[in-house]
Amino acid sequence: MSEYKSVWVRAGRHMKEEKKLLGKGKKHIEDPKTADLADLSAQIEDACNRLHEEGYDVISILPSVGGHSERGAINQGGYGFGYSVTDGAVITARRRAL
Repeated sequence: MSEYKSVWVRAGRHMKEEKKLLGKGKKHIEDPKTADLADLSAQIEDACNRLHEEGYDVISILPSVGGHSERGAINQGGYGFGYSVTDGAVITARRRAL
């Protein structure tokens, strides 16, 4: 059995409200620029508890991010910008000594 173990948990996207076409009601859509941090923290907690039950001690939790960029319309000067979004975390653990 391995002495070290790594687990990756993936963050879902935060849901936001947006007006429906012609302003008739609202709909929920995923916001690609925002992670659902409440869900991510629950997943991290579950993963850490599972590792503990398997006989491991967590030694690090490293967030992972993904970079994205967007470009404006050419008739607006062709500007662009980038941003990072948390997409999960890598949890590393070491087997407890007996």
